Amino acid sequence: MRPAEVAAYCYQEALSLVLENEAGRNTDDFHLDFSAYWRRQLENAPAVWVWLGRDQSSRLVAAWHGQAFTLIAENEDDCQSWLNHRFGPKKERSVRSALVVGLDALPSPSDYPVNGGKLRRLIAKSAPDSLAIFDRFVSSMSGNAVVVLGGKTLDGEPAWAPVIVSDGISSSGGKSRAGALRGFRTSRKPPALQVLDRGVKRASPTLVDAYISRLEGGLGEGLAAKRVVIFGCGSLGAGVAKILLQSGIRRMVLVDPENLGWENIARHELGGDSVGKAKATELANRFTLMYPHVREILATVDSWQSLARRDPGVLTEADLILSLIGDWNSEAALNDLQRAPGGAITAPILYGWLEEHAGAAHALAIGKAGSCFRCGFDTTGGATVPATKWTSKGPNVCGGATSVYGAVELAPSQALVASLAIDLLLGRASAPVRRSWLAPRSTIGGLGGRINAAWESVYGDVECGGRMMAAPWPQKVDCSCSSP
Repeated sequence: MRPAEVAAYCYQEALSLVLENEAGRNTDDFHLDFSAYWRRQLENAPAVWVWLGRDQSSRLVAAWHGQAFTLIAENEDDCQSWLNHRFGPKKERSVRSALVVGLDALPSPSDYPVNGGKLRRLIAKSAPDSLAIFDRFVSSMSGNAVVVLGGKTLDGEPAWAPVIVSDGISSSGGKSRAGALRGFRTSRKPPALQVLDRGVKRASPTLVDAYISRLEGGLGEGLAAKRVVIFGCGSLGAGVAKILLQSGIRRMVLVDPENLGWENIARHELGGDSVGKAKATELANRFTLMYPHVREILATVDSWQSLARRDPGVLTEADLILSLIGDWNSEAALNDLQRAPGGAITAPILYGWLEEHAGAAHALAIGKAGSCFRCGFDTTGGATVPATKWTSKGPNVCGGATSVYGAVELAPSQALVASLAIDLLLGRASAPVRRSWLAPRSTIGGLGGRINAAWESVYGDVECGGRMMAAPWPQKVDCSCSSP
C-alpha cells in the first residue's frame, strides 16, 4: 500500500470514530475496555495500588498513603502485611480509611468525576444505596482520602476507578463552593453538601493482584485458602514451591535442615548470595519479597520428624503435604506415620522424585486408603519398575552417588509435581494417583541410558518419549496396607 493510501485510510478510520462517538453509537467501547479510557490523560495523576480481589460491594477499607503511591487493601492487617513483605518491616506505617463504592454501571468519559458534586451525582445515579456511607465518609475525612469506584465491564470483569478526594478547590479549576453554601457554619453543614467543598482528581490504578487475570479461570482464588507443607527444598522442591505460589497458594511451610551449596546453584531457585545459608529460610525470605500478596511463608530448618514432634499441628492442618526429599528411609517413615491407625495426618501426601539424569520423574499422591508409598519399592528403596535403565551412576559426592542434571532437564519434573499438587488441592484428582514424565528417548540414550522395557510392558509404549503419562501405582499383596 502506498503512503498516500495509508494516510487516507487512517483519516477515514479516525473520522468514522469521531462521528460514531458524536452519535453515541460506540459507548459500549468505554465499558468494554474501561481501564484504558479511565487512564487516558493521567500522566501525572496520583498512583493508587489496589488489592481488593473481586469484591466490589460498598464498604470501608484501608489505605496507606505513601510518597510514590497509595495502597488500598481490605483492612489494616492486609495493608501492613503487603507492605512488610514488599519493602520490609517498619515500625510505624499509618493506615487510614478509604471507601469502595460498587456501581451498577461504570461511567462513560463524560461522567468521570472532576469535582465533589459530580462524584456525588454519579453515586446517586449508579449506587443510590451507597450515598449514606459516602456522605458519612466525606464528612469525617481529614485531608486527602481515596474513594475507589468499582463496577463490571461488558465482559463481566471487575474494574476499579480510584479518585482522590481533597479539601478546597476542585480539580476542574473551579473555585471553592464555600461561598455557595453561605448560611451554614462549617460544623453544621449537611453531609450531603460537604462534598461540594471537596476537590476530586482521577487516580491511576494499579492492581497488585492482577496476576489472577493471567491464570486459568478460578485457579488463583481456588488455591488462596489452601495450606501446603513442603518437605525438601532442593532443586525439585524449590521450583515446585515457586510454581505453587505463582499459581495462587498463599500459605506455605518450607521444611529443610540443609544449607545451599555451590554445586546446586545452576539448578536451584537460589543463587550464590544464598550459599552457606539455610535453603528453607532463604527461599521463604525471597518468595515473600517476590509475592507480597502471600499470607504466610514459614521456614523450618529442621527435619520433618523433628517438626512433627515439636509442632504436629503443622502437619494436621495442612491441605496437602509434599515430600520431595528423595530419601527412602525418611519417606518410608512418613508413609508409615500417615498409615498408622488413628494417625493425625489426614491430608494426602504427594511424593516426588527423579531418576538418573532427570531422565524420568514421578509424582505420586498417597492417601489414607489404597496402595501406599512402599508398594512400588523393594525393601531397600529401589523402584520395582523404574522407567529408565542406566549403564552407570552419577559421581560419588558426600559419601554417595549424585545425579547430574541441569535446569533444563529439571523443568518438566517441577511442572509434573506442581500440576498434580494443584489438581489434588482443587479436587480434580484423588489419591492414590501417579503421573510420570519421561525425557525424549534420544536424550536418555545420549546420556548413556535407555527406557526400561519392563516399564513399557506394564504401562505402554512411550514411543519417542518426551511425554507425561498416567502410570497406575501398584498395590503389593504382601504389604501391610493390603491387610484388612
